Amino acid sequence: MTYPDARVAAAVTSRFIPLKLDLFRDPRAVVRPLNVIWTPTILFADRRGTVHYRSLNFLPPDLFLTLLDLGEACVGLHWSRTDQAIALLRGAYERDPDGPLAPEVLYRWGMAVYLKTQSDPEMYRVWDVLRERFPHSIWAARVP
Repeated sequence: MTYPDARVAAAVTSRFIPLKLDLFRDPRAVVRPLNVIWTPTILFADRRGTVHYRSLNFLPPDLFLTLLDLGEACVGLHWSRTDQAIALLRGAYERDPDGPLAPEVLYRWGMAVYLKTQSDPEMYRVWDVLRERFPHSIWAARVP
């Protein structure tokens, strides 16, 4: 189980403001604008309530911890917190370099590096790892 895992519970409560909505019981005026049609849907929103990342369904605890870093980094990028996003994405990749989320983590890490440095070579240092390690991933296909 994901949510009862002590590591997941500690990460969620220390880094996020969790909100649990019932797709079928909570007011439609609250649920419908979030575009949620499947449960669980994990939304990563900023302080204004704008959703910057979403994930569908359950993940095992180790993957969920990576998802938390990925989601938090995506929100941070929209608020120009590039250093924080880079640190989260680097940590997520180093923790699980062969995991199923690794290609997306690398792609977004490259984005974050570019947003911080405005440097194609710096961005491609990360994206080259993506293309080398995960050449058939959808994320590698997005690298120009």
